[in-house]
Parts: sequence; C-alpha cells; structure tokens
Amino acid sequence: MKKSIPPAQLKKEIHQALKHFHTVQDPPDNMLSNLVLVQEAEKSEAQSSKRYCVNVVLEKGLKQLGIYQSEGMQILRKRFLDRKSFAEVNDELGFASIDRVKHKQSNAFSELAQIIWDLEFAARNALITAQKSKLEAKGYTQLFGIDKLHDDLFQLLTAEGSPWVATLVGIGGIGKTSLANFTVRRVIEQLHYHDVVWLKISEVDRGGRPYPTPQTFDKLIAQLCQKMLPALSSQTLQQERLFHLQQLLKSQRFLIIIDDLELKEDTAYLISELVTLANPSRFLLTSRTKPAPHAGSQSISLPELTETNSLALIRHYAHEIGFEEAAKANDEALLPIYKLVGGNPFCLKHLVNLAMHRPLKSLLDSLSKRPLISGNGMYQHILKETWLGLSNDAKTVLAVMTLATEDGMDAEQIAKLSDLPDARLWPAINELIGRSLLEIRSSTLWDRTYGIHRLTELFLRSLMNGGSNDEHNDL
Repeated sequence: MKKSIPPAQLKKEIHQALKHFHTVQDPPDNMLSNLVLVQEAEKSEAQSSKRYCVNVVLEKGLKQLGIYQSEGMQILRKRFLDRKSFAEVNDELGFASIDRVKHKQSNAFSELAQIIWDLEFAARNALITAQKSKLEAKGYTQLFGIDKLHDDLFQLLTAEGSPWVATLVGIGGIGKTSLANFTVRRVIEQLHYHDVVWLKISEVDRGGRPYPTPQTFDKLIAQLCQKMLPALSSQTLQQERLFHLQQLLKSQRFLIIIDDLELKEDTAYLISELVTLANPSRFLLTSRTKPAPHAGSQSISLPELTETNSLALIRHYAHEIGFEEAAKANDEALLPIYKLVGGNPFCLKHLVNLAMHRPLKSLLDSLSKRPLISGNGMYQHILKETWLGLSNDAKTVLAVMTLATEDGMDAEQIAKLSDLPDARLWPAINELIGRSLLEIRSSTLWDRTYGIHRLTELFLRSLMNGGSNDEHNDL
C-alpha cells in the first residue's frame, strides 16, 4: 500500500475516477485504487471488480457531500454519473452561466476530496490499529543501543525484493523480540503489508525434548492456516494446507513473525521451506543460533549492549520500578552490575530488581561466588536468586505458566490451574509483572493473556527436574 495521498493529489485522482465511472476496465493506481477504502470495499463486496469498489467509495463520498452541499453533489452526479454537459447541467439547475457551474464543480471536487481524505485517514488508522493488535504486547517502554539495527531491519522489511526471510540472531535475553516488535510496529505505520501474523512455536515437548524438525514445520503450517485460513478444516492434509497457504502468500503481501526459535537445525530447515512460500510475503524469525547462508535469506546479529547503553538501561528500568537510588546512582556505583553480567538486558533488569530487595554489594558477592558463564548457567543462577525472594503465591503462578501455550494464558486459566482466589491471584500476578517474570502477551480493554520468557521457562523446568539443568550453557 502507498502512503496516504494528500488532498490536493486526491482531488485529481477523484476527477479522473469520476471521468471513468462507467469504464469497464479496472482503474490504474492513479484513480483511487490504492486507497484503504477501496481495499476494504473489496473485502466486503465479494467477487466485485476493483472498478466497482472505487465507484462504491465515490458514491459514499458523494452521499456525504450531499448532506451539506447539495448543489455540488448534484453537479458532480449530473456531470459524471449522468454524463451531462456543462450546458445541460446549467439549464437543469438554473445557474446564471456555464462559468458558474464550472466554479461550483471545482469547489465540489475540493469538498469531495476532503471528505474522502477524512474517510481514508480513519480507515488507515483503523487498519493500523488492527494490525498492531495482532503483535505481542510491548514488553518495553524504551529500547537502548538499537538505532542502527532498527534502521537496517526496517529497510530490509520494506524492501521490494529479496531477501524474503530475515532472521534476528542473538543469545537469550538480548532483546530480539523487543527489536522485532518495535520495528514491525513502524513497518505497520507504512501499511506496507496486507496483514501481519505473530507466532511463537514450541520446538520442545512438555518434557523439554526437541520435536523432530519436520514436525516443528508441520506445527508452524498448522498455526498459520488456523490464523490465515480459518475456513480450512483441521483435518486437511499437510500438502493441501501448504498449497492453499502458498496461494495466499503469493497473491497478497503478508509479514509473518516467528519468534524465539532455539534449535539450529530447526532454523535452517524452516528458512529453506519458508523461502518457497515467500515473495511478495516476507518472514521475520528470531533465533538464538545464526543460520547458514541461504539464497533469499539474510540475518542480523544483535550484540550485547555497550557499557553506556547498559547503564542507561539500568537507570531507566530502576526509575520505572520506583528504585530511585539506582536510577540516580553514578556510573561508579552501577558499573559492578555491568561488569558481572555484561550487556544482556534480561540479566541487567533482573539484577536491578534483585538489588531493590537486597543490598547490591552482598547480592553481587553472592553471584560472584560461582562464575557466571554465558548461556543458560548465567540465567539459572540469577533467576534462582530472584525465585528465593518471591511469595509462595507468585511461585505457584509462575509454576503454572510452564503449561501455557504459545499464545499465553488468561487470568481465568491461571486461577483454575493455580487454585488461587482473586484476592491472592492478582497480587501474585502483579508481583511477577513487577519483577519482570511475567509478560503480557496480548492486551485488550476486556482481556489479557500472559506468558513467560523462554529463559524463565527453562529455569522453572530445571527446578522441576531437581536443578539438573543448572550447568547447561548451550543456549
């Protein structure tokens, strides 16, 4: 979709579209056919031509014009819909001269352009809001150190050609999901895609064992069909699902985000399959492992935050949670946090949260007793310290969240599985959100779903297995 058309240009396009009101062929791009209004009309007017849908928009505009400028509406209808000359319109409406009709027609075009522009503006905003609602809820208020990466990813996602599959690569907790969410929201503002789909896909079973790679792909296709082709039966064979999905992705431009891939073999296999489904649609993956080069694919690696950006994040997050001592602390006081865990946002935030409840020196001394190797071992160690400071109700809710699907779990489901009454459930949920352990996956005025970060889930499964995974560092 193109950017919003200014009223002056829209006036010219309306004039051309009215002149061709009775033409059979579909209109070119400069006759309103790129308007969101027209595309919305195509959805509601099944099997109708684009010409018919442009005319529907013109009729709607003329109807509104007639409410407060009846003469202008009549002139445009007689001139273009009834195909009458200026002289005929002048005689029928009793104006003083043909020049007077021409003057009123010009004014009517300006008024009609403003009406259709206002309708288009409202339609675009509604579509942007609808597309953003399909993304995971924002888990951030400000991002640090991502300006160049954000611009690179934005350019890649709005390019007219290859690569058709983009992969954000980085260790767990580095901010891949946040960068993807932030950038896709900017892409949506451009209405570059017909629609967006956000998916999380489990690569392991409840016992933590990896699914076979083809099965992961089958699960992905099933989820996509459920969201994009809801009329397709769940009993449809995989090859038929692929055929219908490919037809849709090749006929319209979709952006599909597949978040939080872990396994190297899955990422490589998915890219090889997704490239065949893409163009003009595009896929954005987030992965902890860098895929091998593949035609039609490109990866962007996320490094750790620099010292400056890490300290800025610490102060910003400390201020958000009301930890003003840390928010106002100088660099010398905060540097030990960065030196201990580096520039990993997930670890930095959890250490700040811990420091709000425990003296920083004793906390860092405790964490320094065991080397914090990169990977799962580091997260396990930090999250264990966080776990010890939680209320029993918060621990109960967190344990329940390991049963959540990729789309998350609502409060009613959490209450049922945790057996906690509202008076204890909501304080526990708020405690976990405040400690950055519970994420809001989707949010509306009436409902919310919750989920946990994959690193948190790994830690909880480690606890359930007696801590046997504490030393793994393969993530």
